[in-house]
Amino acid sequence: MKKIWLVLLAGVCSACQSVRPYAETLQPWVGQTERSLEQSWGYPDNVFYITPDEKVVTYVRSSTHRYNFDPYQDEVAYSAISSPVYGFPPQPAETTYYCKTSFTLQNGIVRNYSFNGDGCTGAVERGYIF
Repeated sequence: MKKIWLVLLAGVCSACQSVRPYAETLQPWVGQTERSLEQSWGYPDNVFYITPDEKVVTYVRSSTHRYNFDPYQDEVAYSAISSPVYGFPPQPAETTYYCKTSFTLQNGIVRNYSFNGDGCTGAVERGYIF
């Protein structure tokens, strides 16, 4: 039994180490060109010019996850007083996560970055960083 717990604990710890913090994922972009940023991230969702030579480009990514959730799954039902469900299946719950990432560009070079949201992770999925 102890071996099973050690194997499970080792699996959980290795999974935690495989996802890099989002800031570490963005740091290599500092010093890169605007062209390489657009080739990788695509056209930005928003562009804000600070000066003619300096601008902030923003990317917004969101993902929705569905979970099947039965709110009555833990209730005890007695056959003498139970009521039928009338064929209504439990509705899946949806959770939406988003991440807004901004890069400051000066003369076509990435100088800084910032981000916010609950979906900002270092995991890469289909070319997008979530």
